[in-house]
Amino acid sequence: MKAGAVSYAQPSVTKVGGITEYLKVVDLADDMGVRLAPHSPYFGPGLLATLQLMSLRDDRTFVEVFYMNRAACLWHGAVDVGADGTVAVPEGPGLGYDPDREVMERFRV
Repeated sequence: MKAGAVSYAQPSVTKVGGITEYLKVVDLADDMGVRLAPHSPYFGPGLLATLQLMSLRDDRTFVEVFYMNRAACLWHGAVDVGADGTVAVPEGPGLGYDPDREVMERFRV
C-alpha cells in the first residue's frame, strides 16, 4: 500500500486473525486511501462475519461471494446475491443468522 501498488485491499476476516486484525487492515487501507473489497469466498460464518463488518462502513463496496449450487445450506439462503447484485446483511443476533438445525441433523455423521 505504501508503494501505491494496491487498488483494493482484500482482507479476509478468517485469514488475517479475526475481527480485530481485519479492522486493522481496514484502518490501514483507509489511511492510505486504498478502497476495500473484502476477500470472502465462503458461504458460512466467514461470509456472515464479513457482511457484518462491511455494514459498519458508510461506503458501498464490493465483496467476493463464492457461488456453488449446494444440496443443502446451513444459512438457508440468508446470503444470496439479489438480482441487483447486492447482498443483504442478516439482522439477527451474533453473525445475524442461526444455522439451519434441520440441515445439521440431516447430514449428521
